Amino acid sequence: MRRFVALFAPLAVLALTAAYASADTVEVKGPHLCCGQCVKVAEGLLAKVDGVSDAKADQKTKTITFTAKDEAAAKAGLEAIYKGGFAGKATRDGKELKIKLAPIAKGDKVAKVIVKDVHVCCGQCVTGVKGLFKDSKVSIEGKGAQRTVIVEGENLTVVGVVQALRKGGFNGTPEK
Repeated sequence: MRRFVALFAPLAVLALTAAYASADTVEVKGPHLCCGQCVKVAEGLLAKVDGVSDAKADQKTKTITFTAKDEAAAKAGLEAIYKGGFAGKATRDGKELKIKLAPIAKGDKVAKVIVKDVHVCCGQCVTGVKGLFKDSKVSIEGKGAQRTVIVEGENLTVVGVVQALRKGGFNGTPEK
């Protein structure tokens, strides 16, 4: 029995070390994290993703970090963040990480843009979204952490509104 343990114990340690070494650290900088509810929602989104662990959202640094078991889990975690209404610049072990987002047609100028599933959980989120569109009328509809943002004004484009939201740390799906 001792020979068995002596033979296989180092292999078990090696296997655990290899599994740990292959885990990737993902960091998303710039998502809108203004309050404890934003933090809770971001961490909750990642808790549902297979292969993702150690999710932490930091309100002070506006950063979400998590450990992903592999590239697929890293991309799934980032996708969960974006689908949850957050946006930011992501890296995986220091290298840029991108996921495919639904293409947004540049289109013509419009008077109204509707974006669904934007993370707007509190008054500070509302203020943050409205601050991105100072020359436009902004209304927010719905309940819960993901809401619909309606931007009305002159010379708006769908792509311009979505890009402004993403720059502010928000994300959503434009209504067609």
